[in-house]
Amino acid sequence: MKIYAIATGAAVALALVIAPPASAAVKEGAACKKAGQSSTVSGRKFTCIKKGSKLVWNKGVVVKKAPSAATTPAASAAPATPAMSATPAPSKSAEEGKSDAPAPVVYTMERVRANNSADYCFTVISGKVYDLTKWIKSHPGGSGAILSLCGTDGTAAFNSQHRGEGTPTARLAGYLLGPLAK
Repeated sequence: MKIYAIATGAAVALALVIAPPASAAVKEGAACKKAGQSSTVSGRKFTCIKKGSKLVWNKGVVVKKAPSAATTPAASAAPATPAMSATPAPSKSAEEGKSDAPAPVVYTMERVRANNSADYCFTVISGKVYDLTKWIKSHPGGSGAILSLCGTDGTAAFNSQHRGEGTPTARLAGYLLGPLAK
């Protein structure tokens, strides 16, 4: 009986060491603590949203890796990635700082306007910036409804079509990039 208790205790301790709860907590639908909080896990950026009366992680958006500083001559001859990338380049002040924390992402209206195509579709809804690129082909009302929002403040259009509807609002949360800079 003692061996069984010792083995069970060792197995539980080992499970806690190998898979701590903090590493498994950030996934779609899992509970989170603060609305608006974001976390990047396995190449996806998750944002804490309010769903009903609960705070949960959204489905996340894919985060593109920034190109490394050391590029080969062949790579530098290739066309540059447009300024419409979902991953911003760090500012000089962030590069000069000694902090290991990533620079906060700033989304301006200028940046939203630059992402105005089917390839890069950013829009602002209620002061928040969304990347709707992957939603264009899936929208039940057709791609035109989303394409008309690319590069604009789509608050009025979204609210006139979906005000008070839970499903569109919840689905929209999955495409959240961050707040619009004032």
